[in-house]
Amino acid sequence: MTLATTLLTLISLTSYCDSINSQDIEVSLTFKSNIRAIHVVDTDTILFSGSGGFVGVTTNGGESWDTTIVVIDGVTPSFRACSAHNGSLFIASIESPGLILKSNINNRSEFEVKFRDDNTSMFLDAMAFSNSGFGVAMGDPTDGCLTILISHDDGENWKRVPCNMIPEMNEGEAAFAASNGNIAVYEDQIWIATGGKSSRVFHSEYRGLKWEVYDTPLIQGGTMTGAFAIAFRSENEGLIIGGDWENKEVNTGNIAHTSDGGKSWMLCSEGEGPGFRSSIVWQPGHPTHCFAIGSEGVSLSIDSGVSWNMVTDQGFYTGRFTPDGSTLWLAGKGLISKITF
Repeated sequence: MTLATTLLTLISLTSYCDSINSQDIEVSLTFKSNIRAIHVVDTDTILFSGSGGFVGVTTNGGESWDTTIVVIDGVTPSFRACSAHNGSLFIASIESPGLILKSNINNRSEFEVKFRDDNTSMFLDAMAFSNSGFGVAMGDPTDGCLTILISHDDGENWKRVPCNMIPEMNEGEAAFAASNGNIAVYEDQIWIATGGKSSRVFHSEYRGLKWEVYDTPLIQGGTMTGAFAIAFRSENEGLIIGGDWENKEVNTGNIAHTSDGGKSWMLCSEGEGPGFRSSIVWQPGHPTHCFAIGSEGVSLSIDSGVSWNMVTDQGFYTGRFTPDGSTLWLAGKGLISKITF
């Protein structure tokens, strides 16, 4: 890249961020719950799940929200994972019992239990559905291996992938329920990012039937280090993001890019990009634009993670785009917000 091209990229990035900063980040909803999972169905339908059993849905683009507190068998679970498929809302609980619940997006008077595991070590971190309809949920290690659940029937039944089909976990390796971002799905492929004393990427080329694992260059070795989120924009190009949660200002070893489907990763923006971030999302309609979201702010790259600029220092846990890329919905401590482009 020439100096002129580099300067043009930086000017373009600054101009783009200034155009975002000129608009207010609109707060759509405030309440007493920490929200680490938000899912955008379309421009009108957005759903979230959070602590204290809170689940919320809007079907009019955030003009009004219908919130519910979920109680199952007298217990109010907390949720850090949610998704939607075929008009149904799916949420996954943290801590034991591990639950995956289903309800109608437009009528949440009842929640059906589609999966339950009373293992005391069960802790579900993230879930997602592919466009073709298979579902995947993941959680911390139990019974000696990463917890991976797969549904091949639109979320009606979930089966755990046997440990003998998954590469062994390293000592101190787990995952973080920070943003519902540990899973990336593109067509039939699945990627799962781990962190802790070891930070790697588990990969299945076809719907969880076979798994491989690849090392990453992210900072690791601590209890709260490594990848917190992963996102793919094609079958080959993806980003992982995280860092050191206990030293959030550190901006080395926290962002990496792959162009070969996750087999190899290269650190980017070393010492120049944002520090710790818990979520990363690609902007639809802008192939090289991605946003890094975390408690220390929201940052934007327009060159696939090479360079970054701060959009806002307001903290959020996670975010998701509308399919047309026109709105970035953000979730955080007690609030749902959005940026409209």
